[in-house]
Amino acid sequence: MDDHALRDQELGISATHVWVDQGGEMVIGYFTLTPTRVSETEGAPLWKRLKPKQFWASEVYGILIAKIALDQSLRGAGRSVDLFGDAIYLAIEAMRTIGGVYVVIDPMDNRPRLRSLYEGYGFETVEGTDRMYMRVDDFCDGGVPI
Repeated sequence: MDDHALRDQELGISATHVWVDQGGEMVIGYFTLTPTRVSETEGAPLWKRLKPKQFWASEVYGILIAKIALDQSLRGAGRSVDLFGDAIYLAIEAMRTIGGVYVVIDPMDNRPRLRSLYEGYGFETVEGTDRMYMRVDDFCDGGVPI
């Protein structure tokens, strides 16, 4: 885990989850989760998509998968899906515990295959940004395979 991620975790800004090899000596993957929100005044188009029916508050909360990376030696062997699934699972568990309605991820624009992968899991692009989102209800009820 880099110094930035460690500092953010110590400050309570985010939590980084690390995968290590069987010997526990080498980091082979990690992801960082952090709370996020969309308010009615700041993100009107997205707000309309995320707001649950009969929702009375002026903002909705979710989890941002801020960083996610897998060692290059493990890519292409299905482990990326495992890591992503682990991140989604923990994000959904956190929201079931504390509340929240959506997961957001920021795939890099220069990674169209990665963006396509997330679309396959049900993520949609936030217009005008690199961000992608998915309502948790859509993920859980839709049986999106991971």
